[in-house]
Amino acid sequence: MIVAGALFGLLALVATIVTDILDRDFPRALGAETRIGVDLNKSQLSDNEVFQKLTELDAGLNLGLAKIAPDLAGDRDQRVFATLNDRNLPASFGWFSGDAAGKVVGRDRLANSPPDGTYLVTGDDGRLGELEDALGQVGVRVTRTEASVASSLEFVMKEGSFGAAILAAFALIAALALFWLSMKARSRALRVLGGCPTTRIQAQDLGGFAGGLLISASVVTAVAAVYVGTSRGWMYVSPYLKSLIGLELAVIAVSLLAALAMSASAWPSATMLATRQPAVKSLRTAAVVVQALTFLLVVSAAGPAWAAYQNSTAAAAETAQWKQLADQVAITFGMSDEEMTSVEPKIGKMVQDAESRGEAAFSYTFSESTFQSDFGQYSAVAFVNQRWLDLMTGSAPPQSLSPVPSDRVRDMLRTSGLDEQLAIMARPEESGGKPSSTFKYLQPAEGFKLPVSEGGSGQSLKFLDDVLVAVVPSAHDAFNDSNLTSMMSTANVVFTGTAKTQELLERASLSTQALRGAGFKGELGVVYIAEEGILRAQFTAYVVWLMNLALIALFVAFAVAAVVSALITSLLQAKRDFPLRLSGRSWAGILQSRVSRELVAGVVLVAAVLLFQGLGSTGPVLVAAVFGFVVVPLSHLSTARWCFAGVGKRRI
Repeated sequence: MIVAGALFGLLALVATIVTDILDRDFPRALGAETRIGVDLNKSQLSDNEVFQKLTELDAGLNLGLAKIAPDLAGDRDQRVFATLNDRNLPASFGWFSGDAAGKVVGRDRLANSPPDGTYLVTGDDGRLGELEDALGQVGVRVTRTEASVASSLEFVMKEGSFGAAILAAFALIAALALFWLSMKARSRALRVLGGCPTTRIQAQDLGGFAGGLLISASVVTAVAAVYVGTSRGWMYVSPYLKSLIGLELAVIAVSLLAALAMSASAWPSATMLATRQPAVKSLRTAAVVVQALTFLLVVSAAGPAWAAYQNSTAAAAETAQWKQLADQVAITFGMSDEEMTSVEPKIGKMVQDAESRGEAAFSYTFSESTFQSDFGQYSAVAFVNQRWLDLMTGSAPPQSLSPVPSDRVRDMLRTSGLDEQLAIMARPEESGGKPSSTFKYLQPAEGFKLPVSEGGSGQSLKFLDDVLVAVVPSAHDAFNDSNLTSMMSTANVVFTGTAKTQELLERASLSTQALRGAGFKGELGVVYIAEEGILRAQFTAYVVWLMNLALIALFVAFAVAAVVSALITSLLQAKRDFPLRLSGRSWAGILQSRVSRELVAGVVLVAAVLLFQGLGSTGPVLVAAVFGFVVVPLSHLSTARWCFAGVGKRRI
């Protein structure tokens, strides 16, 4: 029951994480039970028109929509909830996790944000169907998600980190079932000898096992519920208990099935008493299987856990870089293709104006896979301007970028086709020469990864240490107006600050008022580029560390399984070990054969895992294997000594 209590404590921790995720998706402090996703891919409306329609529908249907956005002005990686209309919501509220208070802000926060994204429904969700119909008529796709503990549990089961933790719980409970049956083996045989029906014996043993688990689960559940209510708030107790009880029932059900299977494999019989064999002998096979499976899980999870740690580090670095871009904005085009073509010369002048003021950052990356060419020692070639380097290397160590002589890359640019591509994208007056001859070339120093924007997807950063960086003196001079317009529409050209960017638009006669005066129906918008990136990096950093928690749980499960297996072996070998130890043999000599067999089997399993996962995970797999190779001999030593003492005191 004590070990089961520790197991259910692990499940209580998992339930805490599930409740935290549910609260982050649907903040209970705001009364949110529904969220919607807005997709504008097939809409012909401008951003302002979509926002206007959303605001009208929100007010008319009393939905209480609040858009989820990162807190770009804050020092922490938090989110804010921007309401479309005035609602009676608290300006700040607490989270289940106890992090810094969440913020509810007004409609002004969305002035430079795209309308697509995720919205909470904090009001009446009974008329959401009318919202979906109204937006669907103008090509706006709306997806609806309801708050559900079952959905959150389904989500965590799909995540490798959560799934590994639950798998560890199942492994641990199987080891407990094995331990229970090993302790009941002799009494089961005696009851058969006394004439008790085997079905009754099975029911009694499984009932006792289930009763012990239920008592432990009840105690843990009660303590956890009181703790959550007093420390986090009583409004969280209901979803927390739903997730915890669901996990506990699932684990108990699986444990009973495992116990029943192992009990059937070791059917109670009086034969072992008549032949003077240890009652636990029939459980030896099950013990070996459980130990081998848990060890296999440990070494198999080590590689993904290390990769998760590396991903966590990368996510933290990406979040820091997105913070560097927190005040950077992109231009959105809410106009037809013909209108875009008409404004291309003005776009070129705007970029030229912004670069002269140091307010335009440019990054466009060709990768080998997308360009389908060979870049030699580099996986990609990134074209950037100095402003981009200033943003991305501001907090980097000195000499993070080293110069590359142009003669070293000249042949690669020619043979790969990049020179030809640049000539096509260059201005007419530059097309006769080689634009690449005016570029300065750099590459990241060892240990440094430079963030660059993918070509055609500026809101996705790639951190590369094998990229050739081509620094253009001026994006305006290097590329023609048509390509600059295309690059601007994909956020490969970004600008500093919303107010300054609005001034740039006005000077280039691209403001909404100027466009309307020129007969344009469309308009240009200004949006922050860091919103989706920060939210994505936050989620990655939040979920990734759970894999390490699962690995710890698997370590515990293997340790318990190893001890139980060693205990059964020691009970079976007690008649041999006792006289050998009395005669002066060392424990190392007595245990050598059984420990060697398990270590050899462990080496085979490790080799199989490395063969399946690849040599890239050799380090973490070997570290996990060393843990197993230490636990096995210690388990045999401790259980053999315990059995020796028990035989000496006539307890065994």
